[in-house]
Amino acid sequence: MILSKILHSLYLKIYISIIVSNSKTDVCVHTLKNNKVRDSYVQSFKGSDVTQEMISFIQSFMNETPFYYISLLDYSVSQGAMPSCDDKEFSKYSDLETSQVICHNGWSSFTSKVDLINFDKKYAAFGLDFVFSPYTILKNFFKDKINSQAALFVLVQEDSLIVTVFEDSMLKYSEYVNMKIDKLDESLSIIDTDKDELDFDLDDLNAVNLEEIDVDDDLEDLDDLADIEDLDSIDDLEDFTEVKVQSPKPSAVRGYKEDMSGVGFNEDYKRFSAIQSALNQFYNDRKYESKFIESIYIAAACDMENDLKNYLEEELFLKVYVRQLNMCEEMLDLVKREKI
Repeated sequence: MILSKILHSLYLKIYISIIVSNSKTDVCVHTLKNNKVRDSYVQSFKGSDVTQEMISFIQSFMNETPFYYISLLDYSVSQGAMPSCDDKEFSKYSDLETSQVICHNGWSSFTSKVDLINFDKKYAAFGLDFVFSPYTILKNFFKDKINSQAALFVLVQEDSLIVTVFEDSMLKYSEYVNMKIDKLDESLSIIDTDKDELDFDLDDLNAVNLEEIDVDDDLEDLDDLADIEDLDSIDDLEDFTEVKVQSPKPSAVRGYKEDMSGVGFNEDYKRFSAIQSALNQFYNDRKYESKFIESIYIAAACDMENDLKNYLEEELFLKVYVRQLNMCEEMLDLVKREKI
């Protein structure tokens, strides 16, 4: 124990976080000495593939110290969360046999076992110590808000949305929306149909068929991966900054059948439509204990125009609060609490 403390005091600790989107992969590096951040770096690599340039960049830091920790933000399209830790309830939300499930004090997050195995193989050049769920990021980021009355909590990333309802720190609803699939469907629709016939179906966004995948031979590889962590504490966050919107009121909402020439055929409008669809599901699906929602808290982890706030306020009459989220810093906080 004493020797370990001496070694930790002599060497740097390096925390490496990998955040993948369709267009790029961000690799965030924090170097710590005596538990204080000394340097921070963010390097972006084009696309989502692991390139030799990325491997060399990460290994250059690994060579500096024996104390390094590498984490990945889960981007599985088969991830989600449910308002229970009861295995008997899980079939309502996903396939228990093909999912890795973590209980969080009365609610659960899950992700695909197959995708975890694939992550392990994809990043084998340097290895992974942690795979963090964005649901954990969202829960910790809004820890000061989820313990009150029912409200929507949304994590906005470049390629995805996580839409949740929390009440008294308990998850009541969740929906993972893969915007990459939506963009693909949009491109195909533009090619194959007239613009007036565009019809995006949210029910198809998360359809992933895992029944034909044989995972029995590979599940033992999961032992090499860290669980999706649930951390109980995080530093208090800064107050919300509410964006003042001066733009004119958008036209009436018509769901995913909005004409391409109409107002809001952009990223924010598609995000609004996904949130609207999720809220309708929360109200109408009997498996959820629906409550009237008055407020929405948005964690913006990518560039986002003011239009989304406009749509939510003027079409759904929600009180909207936006807080910028630095994913690199949030992942650093999670892994520090595990290894610092």
